[in-house]
Amino acid sequence: MSINRINAHSAVNIYNSNKNINKVEKANKVETRDRIEISALGKSIKDYSLESSIDNTKKVAEIKEKIQNGTYKIDSKLTAKSILEAIKENKK
Repeated sequence: MSINRINAHSAVNIYNSNKNINKVEKANKVETRDRIEISALGKSIKDYSLESSIDNTKKVAEIKEKIQNGTYKIDSKLTAKSILEAIKENKK
């Protein structure tokens, strides 16, 4: 059986050559940052959604008042129609 000695000098040379390759790879990398921009349409949708929440609070207040007065009546056909439309939209 023959065992060859490892030359320490060649091991250092291999280490240094790998070290130089890593430096080149790091130098080639360019740092970029992600950037997003919201379109005008997106901004207008946001504004609209904020306005609609105000309208919803008015509607809720009106419904609460009608319930307290005993004048609130549920339209079952309208409720069923709205539920079916919501289901159809979710399937798209």
